Amino acid sequence: MRVSCLFLLAPLLLLPAGANAQDAPGEETEAHPPNDSPLRLEDAIKVALSYNERALKAPLRVDTATGQLDRARTAFFPSLTAAGSTQWRATEDSANRNFTHAGTVTLSQPVLNPSAFPQYSQASHQLESEKWGALQDTRVLAFDTARAFLQVLTAERVLEAAKRKLETAQANLHNSEALAQAGLTSTNDATRSKIDLASSQREVAQDEGALARARQQLSFLLGRPVTSPLAAPERTTNSAQNFGSASTNQIKTAQDRRADVRSAHERTEALRASAREPLYRLIPSASLQAQLRILPDPLSTERALDESATLNLSWAIFDAGARYADRRTRLAQADSQALDEQLLRRSVENDVKIAVISLRSARDSYRILNDALASAQKNVDETEILYRQGLAKAIEVIDANGRRFDSEVSVATAKLQMEQAYLDLRLALGLGPIDEDVPSPGTR
Repeated sequence: MRVSCLFLLAPLLLLPAGANAQDAPGEETEAHPPNDSPLRLEDAIKVALSYNERALKAPLRVDTATGQLDRARTAFFPSLTAAGSTQWRATEDSANRNFTHAGTVTLSQPVLNPSAFPQYSQASHQLESEKWGALQDTRVLAFDTARAFLQVLTAERVLEAAKRKLETAQANLHNSEALAQAGLTSTNDATRSKIDLASSQREVAQDEGALARARQQLSFLLGRPVTSPLAAPERTTNSAQNFGSASTNQIKTAQDRRADVRSAHERTEALRASAREPLYRLIPSASLQAQLRILPDPLSTERALDESATLNLSWAIFDAGARYADRRTRLAQADSQALDEQLLRRSVENDVKIAVISLRSARDSYRILNDALASAQKNVDETEILYRQGLAKAIEVIDANGRRFDSEVSVATAKLQMEQAYLDLRLALGLGPIDEDVPSPGTR
């Protein structure tokens, strides 16, 4: 499959089938699935690829390069020009005329234009580079959307934990006030519970703001307001927990698959073709020109129709060294780009290995913090029982509640880090953000 076909199918590489965006780009509609069901990750990416300006701009890169290729192709085709003229003289000619008219039709055909060949090759490689670059732009947008989606889910989990802490703080305050009135505990327990309640209220307010900011960022990426709830990407989470390691073959495949690497390679080839062009100026160029001259009212000594054909040969034997100066500049540019491509290829393996290490570390942290959360919850339950029996103080209940909240926030953060590390790994491998098999570029 050619790269042009790949670019047209770019959304299919990033999304599963079945996601639809019905609204026109200019309409201000909300981003939500039908029947107000939760917004899935693949639906969010679909909306972003349909409405975000970064996605809409990507095909314009290809259109620009296509126009440049069409312009380079004109060096091989003929051109036809028609011209007419009217001349006025103050004195009449032999035919008693003050006005004379003439028209010409000229056909020009390049026979040999050596520089056109490397220029056409350069434009062709540049077009392929822009196609891969446009695909990379959409991939990066898809991953940015996926990260923003996960951040909203994390903010929701943190807010839920803060609300649970607030409910517990309210219940603790009610219990401590009742026990203090009954003379079973000190009034200081009620005071501490009020302080904990105020702290819990502040945390809820802060977390609500964090969630609003995360939703706004997601809405910005989608180009549409997000009002519906989000569906947790369970497959992505499960794959992040179960992923093993990247093999050497996977890394090699990633170098051939990644759109940014392919774009860099085509850009290198384009600059190499450009560096060859100055040497082609050493070859003579030839063109053929045919002209038809028409005189509507010829004199007796003139012909009404006059045809001519000319073969032009041009050879720049010495151009003051301009061609060699251009070649030196363009060679340096091509070599510089080749080094950038080599560095990018080497960075693929490094990116994959770093992503695997980050994923492994985040996964271990997530597992450990889940165990810690279970212990924190058990500690809250046990402390509340002891407090109701008069065997524990309010400060112990407050401390246990705070530790559970910290554990819940840590678990949510660790889960986000694990999922983001998994997304980074898929990005490094040249895959899409959705956890399913994605065809490699150039395959059917």
